Amino acid sequence: MSARRLASLTEKWFRKHQRPLPWRAAYDPYGVWVSEVMLQQTRMEVVLGYYERFMTRFPDVASLAAASFDEVTAAWSGLGYYRRARMLRDGAVDVMTRFGGVIPAAVDELMTIAGIGRYTAGAIASIAHGQRAPIVDGNVARIVARLFAIEAPLGSPSLVREAWMRAAELVAASKSPRDFNQGLMELGALVCTPRNPSCERCPLRRECAACMDDRVDQLPRPKAKLATRELRIPLYLVTDRTGRVLMRRESGQLMRGMFHLPHGDTTLLTGTPLRVIGGAVLGTFRHTITNRRITFEVFAVARRPRARGDEYAWIDPAALGAIPHPSYVRKALRLAGIGK
Repeated sequence: MSARRLASLTEKWFRKHQRPLPWRAAYDPYGVWVSEVMLQQTRMEVVLGYYERFMTRFPDVASLAAASFDEVTAAWSGLGYYRRARMLRDGAVDVMTRFGGVIPAAVDELMTIAGIGRYTAGAIASIAHGQRAPIVDGNVARIVARLFAIEAPLGSPSLVREAWMRAAELVAASKSPRDFNQGLMELGALVCTPRNPSCERCPLRRECAACMDDRVDQLPRPKAKLATRELRIPLYLVTDRTGRVLMRRESGQLMRGMFHLPHGDTTLLTGTPLRVIGGAVLGTFRHTITNRRITFEVFAVARRPRARGDEYAWIDPAALGAIPHPSYVRKALRLAGIGK
């Protein structure tokens, strides 16, 4: 099969079937960068609800670089994987200090910016600047594995290596790297899906080894699944006379800087375990983070404790939008009839 033919078919399909996404209005490098970081490990429909609000709050690299970590993470609250927001802000500072506020076009330069790896560099270079730079995400790896009947499991080093090699060959043969790279990702999202792909709608079906051999449902081979961890975590709802809620600022790497409800070992909070009203929960809810399925139990605390340490703060629930917090905090507050 010809790389030029595959690229041409993909470009033509994209120009006809592309979705009207907000960052496609002008292909501004900053907007493309923000969209690609948001889309990592997050569904498109979720990102669309955040992208325009984030861009209104931080319309350019300068405004993002000038913002505090708290401001950026607060605007990101609910998207999850908060390290992405911190690295995006670090990258904006890097662009301002080393590139005079201009996002470079070359992949090699882009990869020197904090938080930008090979995929994001290729996306910015090709989609915003029209450079012939390959990109490989989950959608592209899946399409390439089916097109060329690659037997390696999804996510394996061998599939990753071959997918990057094939992607480089294909984008080099394209007329419009912007249309081609977006076309591959769009095909993966809308047509060549992980399960029940719509091969009859695919412009590449006559060039696809998996389709011709009736092996589309077998490729790419699945990767080994992480064992699911079931966790049960108590959350303690402490309010003062004005309705403010006691929250603790996380210092660990996973959600550093985020405000949580007190949980786990509450002797750090009061010096003694918290006493719960009536010994009963206000309610429970489930929350999933990667391979962890968490059941949260929300308890009302009988008396207002004296918080120890600077990591605790009294937060007005109406002001939650201005501080960084994980989405489960709002779920817990709703169980207690607090907030929206």
